[in-house]
Amino acid sequence: MTVQIDPFPVAALLDRYNLGKQAVYNRIDALDIKTFKQGNKSYITASDVELLDQLHDHISAGGKMDDFKSPKAELMNSPVDTLDTSSRLVDRLLPTTGQPDLALGEVVQLVEAIAHHLRPAEPLQHLKELQLAATEGWLLSSSEVEGLLGCKPRVKKGEQQFTRGSFSFVRSGKIGNQSAWKVVRVN
Repeated sequence: MTVQIDPFPVAALLDRYNLGKQAVYNRIDALDIKTFKQGNKSYITASDVELLDQLHDHISAGGKMDDFKSPKAELMNSPVDTLDTSSRLVDRLLPTTGQPDLALGEVVQLVEAIAHHLRPAEPLQHLKELQLAATEGWLLSSSEVEGLLGCKPRVKKGEQQFTRGSFSFVRSGKIGNQSAWKVVRVN
């Protein structure tokens, strides 16, 4: 099982899809995904990563970016997302008959999208994720560590670990083409 960390660093998408920077940003633009900055790094949400995964699967199966249709993308880019109450989607949700015309799945996606935008950001979420990685003994890739810390993991020459805040990061082999890091809680 892959743990999705929200927010997700845009830089990690290059390795995730084995694409260049411009190709990743073309996909982000095509899906009208809004990136946001924390420090000098760009991030997207975990739900945006799911949408990019769907597009990647579509393209890998021979599809084109222009013909990609996702119910989630249609809901996320609908006028409801911009709080336009004249939306046909709102009319389908509460038609004059009193019975919703939306399928249950569409309603669930709409509620999840609204809830996601209303959820306050948790400033200590990265520490919770690091504690979980330390407790579970997970190895994190360099890009995952960078996404959690906001800086690239670096060790001094001849050393195999560095400490940042309450955690030490011990180089422990490779994950793909990146270093693997074991997270250890410092007492």
